[in-house]
Amino acid sequence: MHLPPALTSALCSFVYSSICATLRIKEENRAAVDELNKRGERMICCLWHDELFSLIPIARQLKVAAIVSPSRDGDMLARILASKNVGAVRGSSRHGGMNALLSMTHLMQRELVHAVITVDGPAGPWHKVKNGALFLANNANAHILPVRIFHRNAVQLPTWDKFQVPLPFSSALIRFGVPWENGKEAVPDLEESTLAAARSRLEHDMEALASDCKGKN
Repeated sequence: MHLPPALTSALCSFVYSSICATLRIKEENRAAVDELNKRGERMICCLWHDELFSLIPIARQLKVAAIVSPSRDGDMLARILASKNVGAVRGSSRHGGMNALLSMTHLMQRELVHAVITVDGPAGPWHKVKNGALFLANNANAHILPVRIFHRNAVQLPTWDKFQVPLPFSSALIRFGVPWENGKEAVPDLEESTLAAARSRLEHDMEALASDCKGKN
């Protein structure tokens, strides 16, 4: 039996919200994020795909939008995000990716909206940065913000990204990295040599956030 999409989304949103409500969440280095927002500067929160579950607390007092796949699963995710006041721009690297990035650019330019991008999504390779966030940084002149989310107890799904679903009443550490300089300085052009250097830098920053995290969440 197939449930109507709206009902499926409502059930998934309920389960998601129920788990999130039990999590003990700690944030590190949040002050720099709030300061950039206070100054009216745009950010691109860059996460790994497998650490996405506990995303919602990042939005606290921020206006945030995410790029979401145009697939059926993406429809459900968009509804869940909408229920949490997180916007969705539809597209992926396979279907409408450039249009989605351009739409996100225009949204960020019109409003004080910060983007959330899983930089190794939607299909990997695992923990390898792709160009989407870098393109957006250049076009929207936004700060790259490396973010890692560490779950103390989580189930790892048998998917390409090893997606983590935290167990109820477990803890999660959201660790914000040092924001990059504005996008035009960090990614001054879209030449492959520039993008390659930026990808390497971001991967290094993401890995550095994992140092000494064990036991802190």
